[in-house]
Amino acid sequence: MGLTMFVSTISFTPVVTGIIAVLLVTGLAGTKFEVKGVVGPYFGALAIMFGLFASLMAGDTWREISRANALLAKEVNSLRAIDTLAKSAEQGGEEIRALASRYALEDLEAEQQMTAEQGSKLTELPALIELQNFVLKNDIGSQLLESRMFLHIDELRDARLQRLEIKRNHSGPRKLAMLIILGALTQLAIAMCHSGNKLAASYTVGLFTVAFALVIHFATVFDDSRNFDQVVDLSVLKTVIQ
Repeated sequence: MGLTMFVSTISFTPVVTGIIAVLLVTGLAGTKFEVKGVVGPYFGALAIMFGLFASLMAGDTWREISRANALLAKEVNSLRAIDTLAKSAEQGGEEIRALASRYALEDLEAEQQMTAEQGSKLTELPALIELQNFVLKNDIGSQLLESRMFLHIDELRDARLQRLEIKRNHSGPRKLAMLIILGALTQLAIAMCHSGNKLAASYTVGLFTVAFALVIHFATVFDDSRNFDQVVDLSVLKTVIQ
């Protein structure tokens, strides 16, 4: 598993909104639009809303990561089951094992290609089609053995497609926009609480901006398909390659 992690440029948005909030509030000092009388607890309500929304987004992200890992484990288990069943086949067992091994290799190659080519289409792996046709056209043994083979082939197809859908799908621009809006409003509220002191406003908004930027970073970095192999260990597929 590589250690390189791609950082979304949107992770730096909190820095921009923080600077704007401080300059806006402190720039009004001495004018008829100067903000006065705003107490510290004022920003608490917005901060709570921001924290709740951020935690919900983080929960969704980690749930999808856990689901992707579970689907990968299901895929590997199906490959191992096919390998075990092939050993008890009356004929064609070696061909079945070779196709299962080739499927794992093609799966890894397809993942790397999908990561390099953003937005690539989901396609069926040739090895899986050949494996299904081989079991369908050849007498490998009892009907029970064939039905178990087809069951695991269907599980492979379903698990892989679901995992790739998770990789392609993202939290969505609306959720991210809402998180940024709530964070920016909280920054503005913190700056308003220190409207008469530019240094204090800069420090307090700056501290929240660091936390805000980290939230945006972790909300987007694992949502990037280029970082998928950082959270879903695809190298486990190599264990079933002969």
